[in-house]
This record gives sequence, structure tokens and C-alpha cells, in this order.
Amino acid sequence: MRAVRIKLYQNMVNYRRELSFGYVQTYPLPTPSMIKGMAHGLLNLDKYHNLKISIQGNYSSVVTNMQKVYKFDRDRASRPNNPYDVIVGNANKTAMHGVMFVDEIVDMELMLHISFDEDNLNEQLLEAVRRKTVVLGRNEDIAQVDFEGTNLVDILSSNNEYRLPYSIYLNPEICRNEQLEGTHYRLPFYYEPVSSFNDKRIFRYVDAVYIAKGNKIQYSDVIIDSDGNLVSFLSIKNGCLR
Repeated sequence: MRAVRIKLYQNMVNYRRELSFGYVQTYPLPTPSMIKGMAHGLLNLDKYHNLKISIQGNYSSVVTNMQKVYKFDRDRASRPNNPYDVIVGNANKTAMHGVMFVDEIVDMELMLHISFDEDNLNEQLLEAVRRKTVVLGRNEDIAQVDFEGTNLVDILSSNNEYRLPYSIYLNPEICRNEQLEGTHYRLPFYYEPVSSFNDKRIFRYVDAVYIAKGNKIQYSDVIIDSDGNLVSFLSIKNGCLR
């Protein structure tokens, strides 16, 4: 199996947790759905293609930023009592503004492994990462690509002892075998196709445990890339988690 290893740096980033509004919280690492969206966006794919994703990274700290935000409703009819009118393109919208508190991760260093089932997509993704602007998180969260660390790599089995140099989303089964303590998440992976902007997005989720760097894996078989970096793939395929 081959995968694209992507190393990124972001100085101030928010990986927004769903259902956090007035106080916008962040995941400690981007979710699989964010990585899936980034990869599909870079490739201009208009439908879901099966892929596996490994996410790990380190950061310096988290700060809370106070921001003034402006929001534009989808149509005038949904806010009949709102006195603020704006023209967006050819549409008549209403506007709202207010203050919001936003958690931002400082100095995020990410190492991602992405493996599409279709190998030609892996090669195209590597080319796209090298040519295009990479955005991960909010629209303003542009990432700096480490070109030396971004490559196509082979994925190999390993039963060697391994100490985590990065915090990582691990498969819960490995955490049980190793008796590792971390934070359990049900992470969004992708949503079912929708036919219009107003359709509800029905997400599919995958279970993972956030494990801090420095922990040791010594009893489980793991997979690594051809440079010896641990890989922990999360994926959903044909309605089954794996």
C-alpha cells in the first residue's frame, strides 16, 4: 500500500467542534472529515472516493481569541424582523453581527497520511499539494507545506516498540491492548450526498482515541511508513468501519 505523507504548519488555527457557537471550541487535531474535504477539494472531486486517513501533530498552546463576526442569512424570508439588508451577488440577504470567543491552536505541526483506494489519486494529490494553496480548518486557515517531508511513501507492518513523537488519533483497539489513557472521540468522517444547500448533512462517524505524545506502544502490531513514522489509519468503507 502507498500513501501520501503531508507535513503542514499552521500558526493560528481552529478545527471547529460541531455545536459550539458563541464560544467556538476546537478539536486538538483536525477531524477525518476536514482532511477528507481538504484532499477532495485539492483534487476537485465532486463525489466521495474511499480513502484512509492518519492524523497526528503537536502544538505549542491554545489561546482564546475574541472576534467580531458578521453573518449573512440564507434568505430574507427567514429573518422577517431583521432590519439589516445586504445584497450578496444577486440575492437580498439579512445581516447579523456580534462578538464570539474562538479557541485557536498556536504553532500546529501536522503529519498526515492519506491513502486513496485508487492509487492514481495518491499521485495526483501529491502534485496538487505541491502546486495549490492548502487550507485546513476555517477558510482563513492556510497551511504552510513542508515540501521536504511531503512525499509518496510505502506503508509497512511493524511489531517493534514505538514511542509517540506526536499526539495522535489511535484506533481504540490498540489503546485497549496497550492500556493507554486518552480522550475518546466519535469523529465525523464524511456526510451522505446532498442535492441542495438546504439539505441536512447526515454524517458518518469513526471512533478514535486522542493519545498524547510520549506514550509507548509495545504489545501491538502497528504500521509505519517507509521512513519509520507511525501510521494509524481511520477509515469507513462500504458502510463498515475498519
